[in-house]
Amino acid sequence: MYGSLTGSITAHLDQRILIEVQDIGYWVHTGSWQPEGELTVFLHHHVREEANVLYGFIDIPTLALFERVLTVNGVGPKAALALLSLGSTTHIEDAIRAGDAAFLSLAPGIGAKAAQKIILDLHGKLSPITDLPSASHQDIVAALESLGYKAVDINHHLKELPKNISALDEQIRWVLQSISR
Repeated sequence: MYGSLTGSITAHLDQRILIEVQDIGYWVHTGSWQPEGELTVFLHHHVREEANVLYGFIDIPTLALFERVLTVNGVGPKAALALLSLGSTTHIEDAIRAGDAAFLSLAPGIGAKAAQKIILDLHGKLSPITDLPSASHQDIVAALESLGYKAVDINHHLKELPKNISALDEQIRWVLQSISR
């Protein structure tokens, strides 16, 4: 099984890149990520009856999320790549944890039913948000959602919340200020 390739990109075609490694060119599907120059890509080798396809990713966490999404029944590599085009790995995982089907269904090929299935299947399989301050994470999210903020955005900023802020009202104030920056 292939793990990574390091080489020079010599061509782009239909969301694929041709990586030249020691005089051998490898076509690697990258979706909306279209890098240039010298690089290392981390690979998922997808084997089907009619094809062997390489999918390339900028880092291991992105590859891991792609592979987790593939475990969802009915979601194939094309839809998983489209899902990754929505933003960073952290942003997408936050959306799954928050149950934000509307955000996930923004990806081409991911409808409302597929988004709900992804949330249902992966919610417990994602690594939990760690090192939260003493106030309840759910209370902060609920308070800010009532003000019209999205859970995905709130969770993103909660990860950066300083540990020395312990009062719930101060935590909410800090997250609000962080969102507005």
